[in-house]
Amino acid sequence: MLGDIVVREAFIFLFVSFRLIPMLMVAPVLGDATIPARFRVTFGFLFSVAVAVPLASKVPELPPTALGLLGLFLYEFIIGLMIGLSARLLLSAAHVAGTIAAFQTGLAAAQNFDPNQGGQTAILSSFMTVTAVTLLVVNDAHHLMLFGIINSYDMFPSGEALPVSDFTAVVMFFVSRSFQLGVQLAAPFLVYAILFNVGLGLMARLAPRIQIFFVAMPLSVYLGFALFAVLLPSIMLAFMDHFRELFVQFLP
Repeated sequence: MLGDIVVREAFIFLFVSFRLIPMLMVAPVLGDATIPARFRVTFGFLFSVAVAVPLASKVPELPPTALGLLGLFLYEFIIGLMIGLSARLLLSAAHVAGTIAAFQTGLAAAQNFDPNQGGQTAILSSFMTVTAVTLLVVNDAHHLMLFGIINSYDMFPSGEALPVSDFTAVVMFFVSRSFQLGVQLAAPFLVYAILFNVGLGLMARLAPRIQIFFVAMPLSVYLGFALFAVLLPSIMLAFMDHFRELFVQFLP
């Protein structure tokens, strides 16, 4: 009898861990590449211990075969991974906006290595991504992600067929919505670039002897920094509103 209880409790813990840990490994804030993997895995195990008892009623019975157990754990792993990736795709809107702003203001040449993107990115886009992550923490949006993964057991109960088509639709929606949101956030920089380049074209026509490139580059960088400083609070507030609106779909 005692052995059955221990096996059941161990199964509940592993069942919850296989959905929570993949989500925490890739989700924003908690799954950033700047955080060592061992810390993310440790937090995932500790969080699984904390929520294992409340979620015990949603855990199915232990499968009679090893193949059934493997399939069940694989299902949970994929569900957690997809939810974490969905949140990560939403965060990429800030990176898209920063990249567009950097190219339109002449700041794209200043690049550094971004571990979250796995390559060189513009410093402006990295700064906006870090600012977005900071706002997520300050506004407790990472708690929203934790609530989302817990309530995902109501949306994706275990034992059902893997909703591959639904996940594909969700990923396509989040990718398109993130790119659209990034372009919308960077819209003032697109307008600025159009007006600035039109002005340079007129100046080149009126004064062809002036070296427009040497005049335009420092001026573009200066005006870009000024515009970025003025618009950053509004851009980040709009990003936070859209992040909550989209990710709250995982809450009942």
